Amino acid sequence: MESKLEQDHPREVSVKPGNRFLRFGLAGITALVLSGIILGATYAAHMFPHEPYQSGWAGFEFWRLIAPFALALGLAAAAYPRRWLSLRRSAFIVAAVGAAVGCLFFILFLEWVVLRSHVLYHGRGGFLGTPIPLAIGLQMTMWLIAAGASGMLVTLTRRVPALFIAVAVLCLLAVVLPRPVFNLLTNPQQLTVAFVVPVSPGASAAQAQGAYTFDTPQGIDPAEAKGVAPHVLEALRTAGLVGQYRVVRIWICGSGKKKSLQIIVLNPPLPAQAQLPQPNGTELIYVAKPDGWQKIPAQAPTLGRSVEVRAPRPGWPWLAEACIPDAAGLGPCPAIPPE
Repeated sequence: MESKLEQDHPREVSVKPGNRFLRFGLAGITALVLSGIILGATYAAHMFPHEPYQSGWAGFEFWRLIAPFALALGLAAAAYPRRWLSLRRSAFIVAAVGAAVGCLFFILFLEWVVLRSHVLYHGRGGFLGTPIPLAIGLQMTMWLIAAGASGMLVTLTRRVPALFIAVAVLCLLAVVLPRPVFNLLTNPQQLTVAFVVPVSPGASAAQAQGAYTFDTPQGIDPAEAKGVAPHVLEALRTAGLVGQYRVVRIWICGSGKKKSLQIIVLNPPLPAQAQLPQPNGTELIYVAKPDGWQKIPAQAPTLGRSVEVRAPRPGWPWLAEACIPDAAGLGPCPAIPPE
């Protein structure tokens, strides 16, 4: 015996044009309402997968996509054949079709983004090889699948309490699931990167201490930030590096319970370009050598993402350029001033 959720409308092969129009309107309105609930709840509960994007993610593409997605889902509901509704387990089929519409819409969106930005995109850190950050890609996928499946269920199956419970569960999963999935895939951490240069033998004590540029995300303890430079110099002495060094720039990026420190000692002349793997929950020192980079300690655990360090372009008044990707594959690309 079929469940009440599967006791659908009368079994007719054809659907009247007026009923198809009603399907279109109901599916579109449901998609609009559920999309607003999912995205609004994610933003209000601070459940966006990658915290640094929390303040600006709603303005990215999400809200602009709700109306086109509702239109696409409405067309799918209007075109859905009535005879499929007479099959057993029709509720599952209806939900699968709605999820497929969400996936297809997301694929088309990806293609549009690639076509729009292929000139500027360099193929680093995106979702499925696209310019879209992984965190945004995961959130969009969960949202479109949940809203698509729910919209089709509400439109094409009997609206009984079991249906509304299923819709509520799908929407809840779309809110709470992207963040743990993102953390599982990316291993996020709060990374501190300190760029250090050797001080010439004739420099005064004031020059050796020097001043440095400090860049931190919101929420970092100021006292903790001020203690980074002295700790970096102490770590260099502990590692056995002789001579005087000066911290010229410090970046703190990313978020997470795990914290790491990466110290990059820039001894000119630098190698043309290098990928220096980020430490995995520990402290790691890289020292520029004429024949490459020395890693201290050599066996320190690292992540799959790296800090890119490049020698300056001819005529540029910088010691080096660097790019520091976070868990989403994006991050700052500071220029390191000379001594």
